[in-house]
Amino acid sequence: MRINPPPRLRQCGFALVIVIWILTLLSLMAGSFALSMRRESSVAGALKNNAQAQALAETGLSIAQFMLQNPDPEQRWLADGTLYRIARSDSEIRIRILAESGKVDINTAEEPLLQAVINSISDDSKQQQQLLDALLDWRDADDEPRPQGAEKKQYRQAGLAYQPSNRPFQALEELQLVQGFTADIFERLQPWITIYSGAPQLNLRVAAPELLQMVGERLKEQNIHDVYLEKRVADTSQTGDNQSDQSDPGLADAPQTYTIEVQTLLEEDEATAAIEAVLKVQNQDPSQAPSQILDWKQGRQVLSLFDPAKESQLITVQDEFTNDH
Repeated sequence: MRINPPPRLRQCGFALVIVIWILTLLSLMAGSFALSMRRESSVAGALKNNAQAQALAETGLSIAQFMLQNPDPEQRWLADGTLYRIARSDSEIRIRILAESGKVDINTAEEPLLQAVINSISDDSKQQQQLLDALLDWRDADDEPRPQGAEKKQYRQAGLAYQPSNRPFQALEELQLVQGFTADIFERLQPWITIYSGAPQLNLRVAAPELLQMVGERLKEQNIHDVYLEKRVADTSQTGDNQSDQSDPGLADAPQTYTIEVQTLLEEDEATAAIEAVLKVQNQDPSQAPSQILDWKQGRQVLSLFDPAKESQLITVQDEFTNDH
């Protein structure tokens, strides 16, 4: 025998189901809201930390410029790839400065110097010659290809929609348009080449030890001896540092062009930022700005100034530029 519950009891049961559904819905909404707030808080925190890391990188750039213009040669920072470290309680700044005169200018460098850096990225003698000739054909004013080079005809045959500019390179990245210069080859050459030096030769006093080694090996192959170059290569290989002779006060007075690389790391959440700037610095004319930015790249983590292999090269400087003591 089936007994039906009173109508009042049925209504109470139905109301209870509705209340349970409402509570469930409210719980889901509250959970979704809390998750959304956590995500927004996390994003806001990441943006804050990234902004802080970027601000530190810009601070590092200003510090480097200040130290390059120091009239005291004993205090002036080196511009031969020496890696400087400014440690703070919650962060670290690493700075490396490379004088453009200590690089190979792809617009003006003589063939043996260009050959030295090209040889460093390839063991194939045929490829080495092809790269050298193609580079020279790109920058010269004629349309006559060198024996292993490339001019208009060769670019058309390769199916390329452009031809050599037959003028000096306007930007370093333009080298990637030259036949044979892949992105990988360009990336390996980039630390050692420039378009801002304007010199046919390398300034041995401020060239990085790795580049000195490349040039030295090339000269040995040709039975050419450069006493100063050999001394610098020997000094850097024995001491393991970059203590080049930059005591000439003219380096602080005459206009100079530098690549300044800065990378920062916040210790709490490992947020990073990176800047690579090419600056022309001058101290002579007070009517002009002390520096001019020629190139600016931001956020390039490939700088890898925090590479563990570089730990032995670090020079730690006191954090006298901030209030964090």
